[in-house]
Amino acid sequence: MQRVFLLLVAILMILFLKEAGTLFLAMILPLALAALPTSLLVADHESGWERFVGVFPIAKEKIVLARYLFCFMLTALVGGGVFSLCLVAHAIFGQYSLELHLIIIGVGLLFGMLYIVILLPFIYAFGTFGNTIVNIIFLALIMGGVYALQKTSFGVTFTVWLAKTNNVLLIMGAVLVLLIGTLISLKIATIIYGRTFID
Repeated sequence: MQRVFLLLVAILMILFLKEAGTLFLAMILPLALAALPTSLLVADHESGWERFVGVFPIAKEKIVLARYLFCFMLTALVGGGVFSLCLVAHAIFGQYSLELHLIIIGVGLLFGMLYIVILLPFIYAFGTFGNTIVNIIFLALIMGGVYALQKTSFGVTFTVWLAKTNNVLLIMGAVLVLLIGTLISLKIATIIYGRTFID
């Protein structure tokens, strides 16, 4: 029922808001699905899967890496679907430039993957409560970022810098930050998961 309701909301947003609704979905869907590890953890905990698989002669890094890869692949798959949706909406309505669509999709995917990178170590450390902690952190960062962009001189400086920066360098920088963050997050999550079996 939840999936049907979300699908209906998405269709209504596209019908009434047209391209603006599509851009909103492009931003929010990767972030919404990035919380999937919480559901995975609950299922693993209830079935005893995490402890069961942990006693096998499989490196803990590979067990943790599998969850990271699954979440990243799902986010990328959603990104592909959103990209197709944006292309169709742009062809039908033509309200905004294709470049804006690509930027919004890229930002949505980046936020979704950053959310996963931050979320997984917290889930391994605090269980499902880790999701609440990360939600508070993300909300504080987004609200703080919006306030800084709108109410401080940093916002003007950042906007000017963003307009002058080469798009390729900007994308490479974002990918590099995501890669470094992922490696650090993976290491921390593996250490925390490995401690589960010390006792």
